[in-house]
Amino acid sequence: MALKILKGVWFFSMLALLVIFFYVYAGLPENVMLWDFPQQLALSRSGLFYVAIVLVALVNAMVYLVRQVAGTQTGLTSWFYGMIATVNIFLIAVLGFIHVFNGGERYDYSRMAPAIYGSIILVSVWLISWPVIKIFQKISAK
Repeated sequence: MALKILKGVWFFSMLALLVIFFYVYAGLPENVMLWDFPQQLALSRSGLFYVAIVLVALVNAMVYLVRQVAGTQTGLTSWFYGMIATVNIFLIAVLGFIHVFNGGERYDYSRMAPAIYGSIILVSVWLISWPVIKIFQKISAK
C-alpha cells in the first residue's frame, strides 16, 4: 500500500516539477544568472534548459533502476520513490529561486530561504530515515 501511495506522490512531484520548469523557462532572459556572489555564474537559457532536462531525467530514471535492482524488496523501493519525490521538491524550490533571481524586480531573497532550506531538510530527513527504519526493524525483531 505504501508503495502505491509513494509511487503516486513521486509521479505528481515529477509532473509538478516539469510544469514549474516550463513555466520558469518561459520567463527567463537569454542569459540566466545562477549565482552572483562572489563571482557571477551565468548560463544561456538554452544551456539551462538542456542541463535541467538531463538532470530531471537522470534523477527520475533512477527510480526504474532501483526498482529493477531491488527486485522484491518493496520497502526499499517505496523509500526510494519517496526519496526521489523529495529531490523533485528540492528542484522545484531551486527553480523558483532562479525564477525570482532573474525576474528583474527587487526582491528580498531571504524570503526564499524557508523553501530552499526546508526542501534540503526534507531530503536529509528522508535520506536518514532508511537506516533508522532498518535499525528499528532489527531491534524490534529480537
